[in-house]
Amino acid sequence: MDTLSVEKRVQRMDPLVPDTPKEPAKIRTAAYIRVSSLSDEQEGSLDNQKQHYTQLIRSNPEWRMVDLFIDQGKSGTSTVKRPAFNRMMRMARDGELDLILCKSVSRFARNVTDTIDAIRAFKELGVRLVFDKEGIDTADMTSEFILTLLAATAQEESRSTSDNITWAIKRQFEQGKAPYRRKLGYRKGEDGNWEVIEHEARLVRLAYEQAAKGYTAAQIARQFIMRKFKKINGRTDWSATTIRLILRNRDYTGDVICQKYYVDSYLTHQRKVNRGEREKIVLRGHHEPIIEKELFDTVQAVLDKRKKPNERREIVRYPLSSRMTCHCGGTLHRYECRNKVRWRCENQIKSKALCKQTSIEESLIKKVMKEAMMARFRSEKGTYPLGKMAKELSRAISARDVEYNQLRLNLERALLDESLVLFDTDLIGKPNYQEQLDERKQMREEIEQKLKQKEVWRSYLEADHVYREQAINVLETLKGMMEPNDRFYEHWNHTAFLRAWVTRIEILSPMSFRIVWFDGINTEIDLQNGVKWNE
Repeated sequence: MDTLSVEKRVQRMDPLVPDTPKEPAKIRTAAYIRVSSLSDEQEGSLDNQKQHYTQLIRSNPEWRMVDLFIDQGKSGTSTVKRPAFNRMMRMARDGELDLILCKSVSRFARNVTDTIDAIRAFKELGVRLVFDKEGIDTADMTSEFILTLLAATAQEESRSTSDNITWAIKRQFEQGKAPYRRKLGYRKGEDGNWEVIEHEARLVRLAYEQAAKGYTAAQIARQFIMRKFKKINGRTDWSATTIRLILRNRDYTGDVICQKYYVDSYLTHQRKVNRGEREKIVLRGHHEPIIEKELFDTVQAVLDKRKKPNERREIVRYPLSSRMTCHCGGTLHRYECRNKVRWRCENQIKSKALCKQTSIEESLIKKVMKEAMMARFRSEKGTYPLGKMAKELSRAISARDVEYNQLRLNLERALLDESLVLFDTDLIGKPNYQEQLDERKQMREEIEQKLKQKEVWRSYLEADHVYREQAINVLETLKGMMEPNDRFYEHWNHTAFLRAWVTRIEILSPMSFRIVWFDGINTEIDLQNGVKWNE
């Protein structure tokens, strides 16, 4: 048998694409801004910081602006009630940030534990923090010791400030001065004393007289609604809670009890009822009374007798909580009746005079959501493109940030245009100067309004983040499925799954609904006349 000979050769093949180095990816950069009050001075500081960091990030060719995280009127001693801070942390965990800029350690947090824990968490996620005032970059491993000292100093400053404020308030109480808060029946006079508003005082007296006769707070509220009595905000939607607060307020006797509440810790800022843990100061005859003390005591006895044991209910959030609104503007609340879950308008609960919308079964709401989902996603063959459904959810998240950042850029340009006209010496004094200035101002205000609306929308989407993540994970497990099966419909029948796409539901009538999607598109569902799309 002949043996085949094989000639061994080595052949070089030139690359089709030249081996050119890739451009480094831009550093995804954000800034964290916090102002601790909503005063005009702090508002100015906020605007300055927003402008400074926007220009700083955009002027660096190696950076790409991701977002500005802004907490307004929030204390820095705890991260619990700082939504922007928590959203920033969530985006860092999702791998969407590389660098965060902050004015100072004290703006970041005034709690040593939170500061160090957060910085370590960001470092583990590969996110740098740069503090302008102190010149600290967490990429430097030696910075943590310095940060600990600075955070401890900031915490001590916070404690000292808290002590000074507490002392000043107590001194005012001892001098017979009580803080004034607007309440039905009183206003603050030019001399600082409380003055009676007689037409409002009549409502206070009527509420006490009715309560003394045995009427409940809910019954009194319904009477006030039917008689169209106005609250201090001009509205007539009285609630049992509002009436109860009036009936429990000792200020109407002319006496003021100071320090009814106290802050347990300057770190947590948790407000507690003073049940003897702190000193109370009573200012007797502080102002003109609206009711007699005997009537007040009688009403307290009636309320105490009716009061249920103080069992604090756990607040439960459902997928549709705070996301359904009635055509009257009220929010729908969940309740159970005869083993069925129903949703009822808050205004209808107060009085049918405010809203005549009947309660709606949750099963009907779920049916409406399914109708909308089918209209949007189901193909002609009756299948659901799961990949498309997941992709739309993911795309909406990134599109949200692109639209927001574009609006911020438009606002910068509008502010610049307005400033150029405002200080144009050649234009000042000419007939069309004010007209041009007003035109620029109107453009700027329109963009600011759109930006505010987008910020509200972003807060909705951020709150729904968990629903979207869960839905995307579910769709990943069902990937490749061509026809709907039991596994698909098992999730399809859960409201939480549908909520990933549905941001808000508006009740237009008992059989007509508007679905507001995660991407801002509206769909009107009429269970009698079909589906209508609105961009």
